[in-house]
Amino acid sequence: MDKKEKSVRFEELFLWMKALVMMLLLVLGLVTFVGTPMGVQNISMMPTLSEQDTMIVRRAFYTPDRGDIIVLSRHDFEDGAALVKRVVALAGDVVDIDPMSGLVYVNGLALHEPYVNDLTRRVGNIPLPFTVPAGHVFTLGDNRNNSMDSRDAEIGAVDEREIVGQVVAIVFPFGRARLFVH
Repeated sequence: MDKKEKSVRFEELFLWMKALVMMLLLVLGLVTFVGTPMGVQNISMMPTLSEQDTMIVRRAFYTPDRGDIIVLSRHDFEDGAALVKRVVALAGDVVDIDPMSGLVYVNGLALHEPYVNDLTRRVGNIPLPFTVPAGHVFTLGDNRNNSMDSRDAEIGAVDEREIVGQVVAIVFPFGRARLFVH
């Protein structure tokens, strides 16, 4: 192989390496700023999310809002598993649950919740009404009577630093694919 052939091969190798680095940076950027695929591991968000759904979770530049579906993680969760829940109240909000009517109240107003599996009959073991502390959110699973969430002292109000991100879409199975925009 002469010098010219070596130079051409080196240039070709350099272009391939440059393309590979660019592709890795693109994938890293997408995962960081657009979203990360994650699987649903339980039934606490049915019917909105089913066990084994694959969702896209937006991590960057996220501020929680009422109605958002979030992924949260804590070091003390069983097996380090992440939980998926819906934000129903923000810092300073007062949450109350009437198990007779099955309604959830935030700041004295009943929530309109067409996404829940059933009326909210289970109140948990935290004292109600509950004022959400600063820097925290109050979460509930859509499968209200089969969900461990902010009603339970083991979970309680969720520190915003424990929020992994916002669920923005279901991408698999394809028959359940949808965006979550409110």
